[in-house]
Amino acid sequence: MLRDLRYAVRQLLRAPSFTFVAVLTLALGIGATSAIFSVVNGVLLRPLPYPEPGALVRVHELLAQYGRFSVAPANFLDWRQQAREFEGLAAYGTLSGTIPGADGPERIQGVQVSWDVFKLLRVAPAHGPGFTPDQDRPGNNNVIVLSYGLFQRRFNSDPAIVGTSITMNGTPMTVAGVMPPGFYFPSRTTEFWRPAGFDPANATRGGHFLGVIGRLKENTPGGLARASTEMKAIAERLAVQYPDSNARESAEVVPLLEQIVGPVRPALMTLLAAVAVVVLIACANVANLLLVRASVRDRELAIRVATGASRRQIIRQMLVESSVLAAAGGTLGLLLAYLSIPAIRTLGATSIPRVADVTLDRTVLLVVLSVSMLTGVLFGMAPAWQASRAGLGAVLKEGGRSAVGAGGRWLRSGLLVGEVALSLVLLVGAALLLRSFANVTGVDPGFEPERSLVFQVGLPQTAYPDAPSRAAFFDRLLERFEAVPGVEAAGMTQSLPMRGSYVLSFSMRNKPAPPVGQEPSANHRSVSPGYFQTMGIPLKAGRTFTAQDTPASPMVAVIDEAFARRHFPDENPIGQGLDIGNGSTGFYEVVGVVGNVRHSGLEADATPTMYVPFKQDIFGQMWMVARSGGDPSMLTNGLRQALREIDPAIPMSSVATMSSLLGESVAQPRFSMLLLIVFAGIALFLAAVGLYGVVAYSVSQRTREIGLRLAIGAAPANVLRMVIGGGLKLALAGVAIGLVAAWALSGMIQSLLFDVEPVDLSSYAATAVALLAVAALAAYVPARRAMRVDPLVALQGGPGS
Repeated sequence: MLRDLRYAVRQLLRAPSFTFVAVLTLALGIGATSAIFSVVNGVLLRPLPYPEPGALVRVHELLAQYGRFSVAPANFLDWRQQAREFEGLAAYGTLSGTIPGADGPERIQGVQVSWDVFKLLRVAPAHGPGFTPDQDRPGNNNVIVLSYGLFQRRFNSDPAIVGTSITMNGTPMTVAGVMPPGFYFPSRTTEFWRPAGFDPANATRGGHFLGVIGRLKENTPGGLARASTEMKAIAERLAVQYPDSNARESAEVVPLLEQIVGPVRPALMTLLAAVAVVVLIACANVANLLLVRASVRDRELAIRVATGASRRQIIRQMLVESSVLAAAGGTLGLLLAYLSIPAIRTLGATSIPRVADVTLDRTVLLVVLSVSMLTGVLFGMAPAWQASRAGLGAVLKEGGRSAVGAGGRWLRSGLLVGEVALSLVLLVGAALLLRSFANVTGVDPGFEPERSLVFQVGLPQTAYPDAPSRAAFFDRLLERFEAVPGVEAAGMTQSLPMRGSYVLSFSMRNKPAPPVGQEPSANHRSVSPGYFQTMGIPLKAGRTFTAQDTPASPMVAVIDEAFARRHFPDENPIGQGLDIGNGSTGFYEVVGVVGNVRHSGLEADATPTMYVPFKQDIFGQMWMVARSGGDPSMLTNGLRQALREIDPAIPMSSVATMSSLLGESVAQPRFSMLLLIVFAGIALFLAAVGLYGVVAYSVSQRTREIGLRLAIGAAPANVLRMVIGGGLKLALAGVAIGLVAAWALSGMIQSLLFDVEPVDLSSYAATAVALLAVAALAAYVPARRAMRVDPLVALQGGPGS
């Protein structure tokens, strides 16, 4: 084997062009596979970073109107008391806080949790004791645990911070601990945790805002099934016990890993299938190169057989050569994957969960090694078998020409047809995703994102304890913002498009009340009078809000067209009454109708939305929107200074342009589209190289024939058509097979498409034409060479002339 290895290396070094093309071909295929498998491994396959992660689950409420939903605090407390199939249940909800600093206050994102959440996850703080049961009570929960990142960034990694007090939202908070580096909390980027302090006597069943994590007692499919059955039974009992709030509710138990990565699984598995196709194309390409190389070496191989080499030795020698190529291609492919992973992390940062965990770890290296060896055998077997059949007599009869028979030619042609077919499948997939992405980004969001800057402002409870003080602050802030140079308009809303929904049920005046649990619901937005103008949301009927819509004036509401169509299809919505609740009593009178806004993303239909004046439904945390006459990011410093002038203790947070938020909403389809386009481009390149190689070899073998044709008067243009036509026949066969394969596999990509049928004739036709054009170009170069053959030289020389 060592002798074969040394001989293989010498042979490959003697043919540097062949070796370079073969290794590069394999590197592209194996590199793409390594990169995508590293993503699949880091996101889908690698266990969550907790002890016994398979026992962790998410528990949801199932509401008749919405399906899977967040959990109400009172229901969570009942679940925790009654459930027996869990070691424990823990709840969490979103939270934010403002901490002071030398460079100004900072708004940080956190989570309110039940005290035992770290115990349930089985991850202890790196410093400090963490939370205790008595701290998870109202009035006793002014303690926090810091993330390691915040610990480093704001507290200089000083363990002495544990046990001391820091100020958050104007309130002293005792630091109870610091979580270890790299601790992953399964909700969002989290910089601190605080006990929720649920009060069982006052816990609500109407507000659903908690996530619930559970750890099964028995980490088996049977344990999961029993837990699901138990939670459904508990939910049914609560529905009977509390019909006004829990009617027709149930519960669902989902593995935690599936909850986190389930939405991106189809896209990643599609990409993994795509790179598998790229590897097959690379294998077919290198197999074709080796077949050509073996036919050129047939005299050498025939002499080795004649001097005593067995068929087994010839096959082994050829397989060793292919394995050396595979090892070199795998090494270079691994380097390409390593270089591409930072770009993949950046591309998937806002759309792929756990993308920060994507690395070339031991599992990926083992897969790369296996793929490299498998490809070595896969593309080396056919050339090795052909080479082992070389016979000295056949070679001598050919007068020094290749003794390749019809079988070898058919094999090379078949491999090329397969390459073209597989390439077409990828090209069709890329074309469908490209058209789908164009459709998504072409959707009207219902507002004008250009030239708008958005950010959050949160008021601390201690400084702004009541509605009048909050209303006065935001009034002054909007007035000051409108005076900032460059600001054309300013407004605010408690919930921004593309940043989730805030859904409330309601009833309508003069209409029969629906059964309990079947009340209508809609998105709810509390907005300032200038919000619609600032966002560019058009008024369709009636009026929007004015400064005169205050707590002392009649309650009014504005609805969108989707709301009007669903709930007032044959009536004039202006003047109708809505009982929204949310702390208010009585009916809001509808005074206007505005255009639809896609609040949940461009791929989701606009859902009914109702707007109320901010002063009639006051929140302590608001999204501010400022429209600029130019680049909106240039407003940041002026707006920040205006905020400091009103209250220097309150920071701007989550600063972004509205256009960037809109871009984030399509980040996941963009991730899939760009990667599949890259893979399709690689496949197209490899198919073109393969076609060029086959046609060029065919021309070299037919040099004598071409020279004879030219000698007896054939026009060079006829030779050109003959050669290109031969290449296009193979390409056409591949295109036909590829179209059928793409149609058969269309269901795999259907879930990733938006407003595009998986069998879209225009996409299929465009990719087929593009592939045939590339094939014609690849065949044209050797065809031009055939036109320039000198008949005298060709007739005197051999096929290599």
